[in-house]
Amino acid sequence: MDAGAITSVQLVDAFLARIAAHDKQGAGVNALTALLPDAREQALRRDRERAAGHVRGALHGLPIVVKDNIDVSGLPTTAGCAALLDHRPARDAEVVRRLREAGAVVLGKANMSEMACSNGRYGYSSLAGLTLNPWNLGRNAAGSSSGSAAAVAAGFAPAALGTDSFGSVRAPACVTGLVGLRPTHGLVPLDGVLPLALSFDTVGPMTRGVRDAAMLLDVMADARPGAGDGDGGCTAALRAGIDAARDVRIGVLVDYPGQDDEVRAVLQDAQAMLRELGATLVPLALPAPPADALDARPDASLPGAATAAGSAYLHTLYPGLLAPLAEAEWPAQLDAYLAAGVGGGPRDMARLVAAAQAWSAAHPDREVNPRTLAGMRRALDQARTRTAAQRARSEDALAAYRAAIVQCFQDGRLDALLFPTLSCPASPRYDRPDPDYVVHPGNAYAGLYVASAAGLPEISVPAGMARAGVPIGLSFMGAPHGEAGLLRLAHAFEQARGFRADGARAAFPDSSADPGPARA
Repeated sequence: MDAGAITSVQLVDAFLARIAAHDKQGAGVNALTALLPDAREQALRRDRERAAGHVRGALHGLPIVVKDNIDVSGLPTTAGCAALLDHRPARDAEVVRRLREAGAVVLGKANMSEMACSNGRYGYSSLAGLTLNPWNLGRNAAGSSSGSAAAVAAGFAPAALGTDSFGSVRAPACVTGLVGLRPTHGLVPLDGVLPLALSFDTVGPMTRGVRDAAMLLDVMADARPGAGDGDGGCTAALRAGIDAARDVRIGVLVDYPGQDDEVRAVLQDAQAMLRELGATLVPLALPAPPADALDARPDASLPGAATAAGSAYLHTLYPGLLAPLAEAEWPAQLDAYLAAGVGGGPRDMARLVAAAQAWSAAHPDREVNPRTLAGMRRALDQARTRTAAQRARSEDALAAYRAAIVQCFQDGRLDALLFPTLSCPASPRYDRPDPDYVVHPGNAYAGLYVASAAGLPEISVPAGMARAGVPIGLSFMGAPHGEAGLLRLAHAFEQARGFRADGARAAFPDSSADPGPARA
């Protein structure tokens, strides 16, 4: 756009045409829940500003989509739950406001796993149905930021916002060939974001490349030393290019559970490539929380509960430590968010559960995920019955675990950790099981819980392909507020690997309607 080769209006028109061709029709990706009627007018204003010599920044005129648990003025915020269709925010979420101020054009809202809880139905919501993986329509787009990932991979927008509590940006990015960044907890504001658990919630960019993610983070983030500081700090950090991997020390997890053979091969290739680039790889076993600090629970109702043996430690981290804390805080935080809405609909979790049950009874073909409903009931019960002493024990264990993980970076003089984002390729969509799909025992999300628990930044980067035609991603995790260095390393890896998320779009008919990569 800076060169005048294309205008923001032309970009928006091209993306809207692509959406019309392949979201509800054509390929039927079903990534979006709503489009803003003024998207073209937003773009026209940005074009007029550019013509007058007023360019707000690198995102000026760039279209984006926003996950449907992030407030966008003029559209309901439903978190995919049909019972919240009348919930309307008073204003944009702070992160959306910042992006608009930087010149971004909001196209609309993206589908998601209902209430940010996949619970076996990745990318399904009672509001919009099931989002599909653009690379292979028989596979899921993971969760819970499924629609955000699918929209970018399908060529409906160049970038999207997702939320990540326990892997919900990183996992969908992994299976759709995108870059997905979970920032340091607290770096990006959560005002105007429907909460799952504020102790773990984050908002992160989902893009086709590392540079785009850095550009978004520079606008989204609060000012912090060494992180995206609002003045291009993360984008500027990429100038080193492929040389950024030289002399970097990377810890490679040796206790990652249940790796699929294809995933393991991609990881081994990446390790060899990083060594060739001059990085030092250090085998690393992460510390575990004290066993007596974990709840003894075989399952948990929030997303990704472990169901089979993997690494004993990673297997227990979510149900034993993270889920009890999240469940206990969810009701009060959701109540406060719902009460602030200016539209109709339920004003607290208890009423939402009742409304969701009524919706499911009236619409059995588009029911609220029964496991998500059960999880909400469990959370209400946990909030009532979990004692202050129990909560304090979990909070102390979480603080100790965070300190131990940070100490690993210091003791090993590590710049990053490396591991598969997911231990298996994208699984079949829940409504069409594939008897030929083989998954190793363990929780495919297990490695993602480390950054969630420790509050650390992690970025998933495309690294290879599975035989099923779906991407495989690898994660780099950094020290607190180490986003600039993490993005620099991920950018070097991306350049050396040479993988970009364009194959999914080429698989669709009528690919001429695809606007292709978009950069401000």
